[in-house]
Amino acid sequence: MKGFRAMLGKELDRVLKDKKMIFSMFILPVIIVVGILGVMVAVISGIEEDVNENIPSVYIVDAPEEFKALMKDVELFEIEYFDSKDLGSSTMDEYKQQIKDGDLDLLVEYPADFKSQIYNEEEVQLPQVKTYYNPSEDYSSVARGNFLAYIEQYRMYLLAEKFGSVEYATIFTVDTDNPELEIQDDNKAFGKILGMMVPYFITMLIFASAMGLGVDSIAGEKERGTIASLLLSPVNRVEIVLAKIVSLGILSVLSALVYILALVGVGALGINVLGGEELMGEMNISFSAVQIIELILLIVGLVILYVSIISLVAVIAKDTKQASTYISPVYMLVLIVGMVNMYKIGDPQMVEYVIPVYGASVAFRGILMGSATLPQFMLTILGTYGMGAIIIWLTTKAFKSEKIMFNA
Repeated sequence: MKGFRAMLGKELDRVLKDKKMIFSMFILPVIIVVGILGVMVAVISGIEEDVNENIPSVYIVDAPEEFKALMKDVELFEIEYFDSKDLGSSTMDEYKQQIKDGDLDLLVEYPADFKSQIYNEEEVQLPQVKTYYNPSEDYSSVARGNFLAYIEQYRMYLLAEKFGSVEYATIFTVDTDNPELEIQDDNKAFGKILGMMVPYFITMLIFASAMGLGVDSIAGEKERGTIASLLLSPVNRVEIVLAKIVSLGILSVLSALVYILALVGVGALGINVLGGEELMGEMNISFSAVQIIELILLIVGLVILYVSIISLVAVIAKDTKQASTYISPVYMLVLIVGMVNMYKIGDPQMVEYVIPVYGASVAFRGILMGSATLPQFMLTILGTYGMGAIIIWLTTKAFKSEKIMFNA
């Protein structure tokens, strides 16, 4: 294994002593993540601030005097009252068109004989208050949501006025005083959320990090002609392959960690800026030692699998351009397979755990939720490591082929 250690050191030095490579692997990702998430947070924060500062324009037709009194001191809306006697159907259509065009935020229409319908004991059909808004306009959506609270307040007032107490008009309630409404395992609930996102991000970050390095390390050397002198050295070709794969895995994980730390750091800052501290405070999750070991073994297996796939494609390709062309669809396929589990409903079958890439995504979800069994995990390990070993074997076979290595 002396040749393996020498090759491994050479491959790591080639990257870690190159300032351009260090910048592209460890500094540029932080700049990109901070830039993208920073812009997103700024835009979202700006939109929320703009919506909150906006005073919606509201037109109300045939509003009862009690409702006008209720809204007298409310400064959240810019309200104009109209009488239906002074309006025609064409005028109402014009108001609705203003809502569609975004010039008016909300239109509220009370029945002309609203109060008489309320107190008419013989009236079978309840009077209906109609609201008109534009769900595609932020101002309009927020205006309706806030305004409904005051309509509900007015409804409670009328119930109390008519029956003497709101309780007389309420036959029964649902969950008004039920602190045990939600019965769930918090770890499992939060783990389910993580199980949907983590496999996708791990696949994306590790595969993306390894693509550029793998193409340059193997296809790049073939293109530059340096692979010939390497193959003619006394080092066994199997050791060369393993050294390249191991170094590629180490560098890919380091690069992925930089991405993850940048995402976590900027994401936490963005959540604080957007006021999500309370939500994050409620999301508590803890892992057992067994779960942590399982996650580590699974991540290592995925690194081996993805790096071996990239290495095989890079070996088969004649140059870096061809390697990049071949790897791109493979990358998309791996992402799609990993994403399928995000939207899957129901418990997976045992056979699903042994499927490479997909099985790892299923296992990740099960581990994070605390529901994965040992047989399920072992099937995933078998499928992931087994497929990685097969691809590494194929890569070594390709390395031993003069026709493939010298593009003969």
